[in-house]
Amino acid sequence: MSGSLQKRTRVIAGAALVALIGWRLLPGTELDKAAFTLAARSFANPPFFISGFGSRETPWNLRTFSSDTRSDSRQAPLIVSLGDDPGGVFQSSPPSPVDLAVILNNFQRLGVKNAATAAVLAWDEPDPMGLAALDLAIGRFESLVMAAPLSRGAVPEPMPAAFRKTSVPVSAVLGDASLLPVVNRIPLHGVILGGKNTRAGFQVLDSEPSSSRAPLLARWEDRVVFAFPLVVMLQRLELPVDQLEIHPGGFLKFGKHGPIIPIDVYGRLDAPVKQQQPYSIVSAEELIDGNDALIPKHAPDPAILRDDRSGSEPATREFSVRLPSLIAAIASDAGLAKARDYPRPRALSEFVLLVALCAIIGWITGLAAYPRRIVFALLAGAIISLQLAVIGMAGIWLPGLAALATIAVACAISFWPSARQPAPEPIVEIPAAVVTQPEFILEAPVVQKATRKTPVRKEKPAVSAEPKTPKPAAKRAPAKKAAPRRKKTGEPPPPDSTEI
Repeated sequence: MSGSLQKRTRVIAGAALVALIGWRLLPGTELDKAAFTLAARSFANPPFFISGFGSRETPWNLRTFSSDTRSDSRQAPLIVSLGDDPGGVFQSSPPSPVDLAVILNNFQRLGVKNAATAAVLAWDEPDPMGLAALDLAIGRFESLVMAAPLSRGAVPEPMPAAFRKTSVPVSAVLGDASLLPVVNRIPLHGVILGGKNTRAGFQVLDSEPSSSRAPLLARWEDRVVFAFPLVVMLQRLELPVDQLEIHPGGFLKFGKHGPIIPIDVYGRLDAPVKQQQPYSIVSAEELIDGNDALIPKHAPDPAILRDDRSGSEPATREFSVRLPSLIAAIASDAGLAKARDYPRPRALSEFVLLVALCAIIGWITGLAAYPRRIVFALLAGAIISLQLAVIGMAGIWLPGLAALATIAVACAISFWPSARQPAPEPIVEIPAAVVTQPEFILEAPVVQKATRKTPVRKEKPAVSAEPKTPKPAAKRAPAKKAAPRRKKTGEPPPPDSTEI
């Protein structure tokens, strides 16, 4: 009885120690995150996105894809429309480099420090003085995102610096990048892409057919370049390009806490984009005489100059129409469900659960070996089922990992061999029928000394007593009859009949 009590005490003490250590150290670790990810698969379809630290202050946070593709209209950009100029405000139509310099200078006058131009700045025979004025206007911005079409030609061209600054190596893509569209040149001559403060994204891909899914990624030799809306989002979030997490056929994520958008294996937005109106539309002509209220201070950055001319290429006009919707969809996490937190219970509740578990383990320790194994396995299964049911139905993350570690250690201790004790002498039971017999004498066995055993010789066969017919032979002297051999049995020899 004392041995069983000692064993139960040892198991409960070890289980309580492991439960306390696991309760304090396991939450928030990579092992806890892996367990949460595995549990999330029981009620959510991957891919999903987990953030947080698993603590009470910052619990695990889960986001999954959703069929709801509505975007937030507040995320749509402010558009400055470059139209046909029916009033003849500008010097030429389409606008010359000097006209573009005037427009960009008015951006800065109205307080715009970060801007983007979706209109392609390219001229066949530009005025050198106008180009110089345009370069000065571009250089005054803190950051400026520019656009240009890309295509694939027989002879590749070097990648411009503005595109290289917003590109990543193919090796940085987390997945297969072989199906991304391939480009190697800008199909227009003399495209202006600015200097040190500018970055560029592609407007359209001439080598790709028109599709309802907007292309976002393309390969230029050993690097991946991005579409204009993605570069605009990097500018808005002030995020370095190497913080983009790219999974072709999965998703594209802007840093740890930025927007997440689904993409297919071809680098296209893998969600239908619903038409979204811009935050506000201001014509380029209004900028010249406009006051500070023309561009609201709370408008999303950056303000975008868009090409709305009727004489533009069809692909350019289509891109201009879709631009506000694309940026709003990217910024709004279109196609993703709302993030949900999975908090832990209160500290007292978790402590009571673990104490109850230790009490159950103490009861299990008193069982025999075989049922003890079965009950330990059933208890572990019940803990896993409870963990999955509570997280799926109530959205609470229980300390199941600490509980499983407690069960495993308690099971190991309960089957650990204890100190060996001398085996008891066997008890010989005598049947009652034998005890009642009169000849049964309860005496101590007499130990006799071992004596040397005399080997027994085999006796010769006895000689027949019948007389035999003597053969005729020569007379011989009578011989004495040999005395029979003495048997070595300890008996006195028989009298010799031949003695006189």
